[in-house]
Amino acid sequence: MQQTPPYTVALDAGHGGFDTGAGCGNLHEVDICEKTVDKLFTLLENNPSFCPVKTRENGEGCSISDRAKKAGEEKASLLLSIHMNYDPSTSQSHGFECFPLPPGRTWSDKSMEIAHWIAEGMGNEGHRLRGNNGIRFAYYSGKRKIIVDAEDNKERTLKSFGILEQVACPAVLVEQCFISNANDRKNWTTEEGCQKAANVYYTAICQYFRVDPQAKPEPSSPLIQENW
Repeated sequence: MQQTPPYTVALDAGHGGFDTGAGCGNLHEVDICEKTVDKLFTLLENNPSFCPVKTRENGEGCSISDRAKKAGEEKASLLLSIHMNYDPSTSQSHGFECFPLPPGRTWSDKSMEIAHWIAEGMGNEGHRLRGNNGIRFAYYSGKRKIIVDAEDNKERTLKSFGILEQVACPAVLVEQCFISNANDRKNWTTEEGCQKAANVYYTAICQYFRVDPQAKPEPSSPLIQENW
């Protein structure tokens, strides 16, 4: 991974292609993920300290392995995977949570660091942080998903989300909001809501890399026309 800027940041929009993720009426998870990634990509692209890359193009169906491979080929220093949550049992579930690489993995400490900045930023924006502080670990036992709060730092051999386990860099998966909750949809799935989320992720990434979020590319030197 790079030790000096520009840092390559891999942005992973959840789902893709025929896999549209969770849905609520005409609202599809994949569309919100791609919209948020696009807005975050623009913010990073406009800062000379970053080189953002997408693990897949909008509308493209791509396996988790191929998305992780793309991040590796680009020598990403960080991967952020953006998803939306859904609770089919009730419309009352709401809020934000993020899942860094669990304890015992090579990049778990660094993943926790960026997760901290993201969760703090979401809390500052008034988003409800699920669990104790919005940071959790996810594990799979067969088809059963086990969620524990970040205070439970026991090392487990159970695998977490595939995109986290397969990349060779710090990585965090975020569940931006519940699209099954009307208030979350209003605040975090619209153009304004996706921009607000992208701003939080961008600020957190800048904090993680100790980069000035206000930095702009230097203007190009004007062409000097010679009179012959």
